[in-house]
Amino acid sequence: MNFTISRRDALAGLGSLAALNLPTLARAADPLPVVRVSIVPIYAVSPHFAALAQGYFEPEGIAVTTVTVQGGSIGIPGLMGGSFDVLYSNAITNMTALERGIDIRIFADGAPIPTQPPDPGAVIIRKGEPIRTGKDLEGKVIAINARFDIQWLVMQGWVKKTGGDLSKITYREVPLPSMLDALRAKQVDAALVLDPFMTIGLEDPAFERAAWALSTAMGGLPSSSWIVSGQTADTKPELVRAYARGFAKGVAWINANLGKKPFFDLVAGYTKTDPKLMEKMFVAGQPTSIDVNGYKRLIELMKEYDLLKTTVPVESKIFKV
Repeated sequence: MNFTISRRDALAGLGSLAALNLPTLARAADPLPVVRVSIVPIYAVSPHFAALAQGYFEPEGIAVTTVTVQGGSIGIPGLMGGSFDVLYSNAITNMTALERGIDIRIFADGAPIPTQPPDPGAVIIRKGEPIRTGKDLEGKVIAINARFDIQWLVMQGWVKKTGGDLSKITYREVPLPSMLDALRAKQVDAALVLDPFMTIGLEDPAFERAAWALSTAMGGLPSSSWIVSGQTADTKPELVRAYARGFAKGVAWINANLGKKPFFDLVAGYTKTDPKLMEKMFVAGQPTSIDVNGYKRLIELMKEYDLLKTTVPVESKIFKV
């Protein structure tokens, strides 16, 4: 059957639509504003992926894209340069950035470091290596994801508390997913490995855990933050709030599904890990508020290790959602 529509018929049809006064039809084709989010592929970013998977961002009127970086010290230049809008970054990097006058705003916290084991990360070594303390690591090489970052501070604190001489320790920067490979190839002697890669390593007979360094060195302190630039916070506050609302729903989903199959399937999906292995992974609930006092204690610890010279006014850098 052949349908032919004349120009007059088409114009008449348009007039009928206009008479119906349906402005949403015109807006339906408009693309949603995009929020570009930068993360590292570890368990701690699960609320972001939960919000994506459950479709929590679209009802807030935004579309979200995700890009992976090695760590916050790399991500912050991209954030400030406008390469992305939201960054998951460790708390050490964020406090250092604030002291240097880089205007960032915190709108959500990552899970704090536990006060006692099990931790979401461990010092992993090759099976049978005689390494159990910081003293044992003198003259050896430790893999961390970035110098003068949270992993660096954890290892500095752990080495010192377990009898090691910090001047005799060497660090090598290795991306989180590559740490086990670096250990296997004997490029490093130990690695601070975070989940899910810690769990993968502990399932491998080639490796073993030497220590729980996180809770020993930084128990109870903030580990990470979700941040935006001051410019984005000031010029696009509703866009930030829209992302934060969707993210908060992701936090609620994670806390409701923690330790259950949907949770493990989610994390396995973006970390490319076997869901069955995920069931053996350390898991912790996600915070629903920002721990300002925790940041103040962290700032004092950073000053002790010369990562900060001054007290950062972190309270003034909390973005009010």
